[in-house]
Amino acid sequence: MTTEMGRPTTAEDLGTGGLQLRMVAGPAAFVVDEPVELGGLDLGPTPHELVQAALASCTLQTIRMYAKRKGWALGAVRAKVVLTRDATRNPPDHFVRAITFPADLPGDRRARLLEIAEICPIHRMLTRGATVETNAT
Repeated sequence: MTTEMGRPTTAEDLGTGGLQLRMVAGPAAFVVDEPVELGGLDLGPTPHELVQAALASCTLQTIRMYAKRKGWALGAVRAKVVLTRDATRNPPDHFVRAITFPADLPGDRRARLLEIAEICPIHRMLTRGATVETNAT
């Protein structure tokens, strides 16, 4: 059984010759671009940064939902994701995720929330793999 996991996201190249794309994702519209050194104007996040953002945001939402379900006061939490690439590794792409919890969070809860981070849907998609079907319209 196939289930759609969100609203469609669209990218539009307006044909101006640059690398800037107009994106619509849910209720948000924004620009995706590349840094100047790669031929862009650095007007928005890169596609790789969007994948990092997806992992960071999904991680925190998953942690927040779990803490709420358990009735745990959590406070502010931060996730930082960096993508590295090492051609000698298989796969070469490697995400480094750092989660910062409140200093007063008990150690057992911190450990459990780190376990929960490992099962966020984007984490699972990235580690299990996905398929892409492309159609022309």
